[in-house]
Amino acid sequence: MQWNVNELENWEELRSFVDTALLPIYLYREGKEVSEHAWRMNYLLNVAAAIEQKLKGRVLLYPVSYHFAGEQLAQQTPEGFNFCVLLHFRGDRIRAVEPEQKSNLLMLPVGDEDLESSLRFEVTVDVLYKEIIRHWQQRTSQ
Repeated sequence: MQWNVNELENWEELRSFVDTALLPIYLYREGKEVSEHAWRMNYLLNVAAAIEQKLKGRVLLYPVSYHFAGEQLAQQTPEGFNFCVLLHFRGDRIRAVEPEQKSNLLMLPVGDEDLESSLRFEVTVDVLYKEIIRHWQQRTSQ
């Protein structure tokens, strides 16, 4: 389920099935052209949307959270979800702040090399969505 009006119309009916928040986080870094930032942010969002489609019915995809790399970034996680997944580019330093009672946070780094390759995109999505499933299985069996 994606964070938009059309998909959230039935939120109350579906809420009990959606236990995972997927939050893509983009850090703006000096020294890159605006077009490169747009390309990278779009890639991250496309990866997140593809993961959401593979796990549809259990995941709520939040909009991209955009930050400047020089900020002290402490990304809060939303309440009401059993699991939170933060999706970010490898090398980004992100610290998550979550409620004390919740320890089901998963930080998933996305490689930023060869972003134009459709094969690389498919492999990235496949690896990451399987990692989320593994995380669910490990946490559920504890």
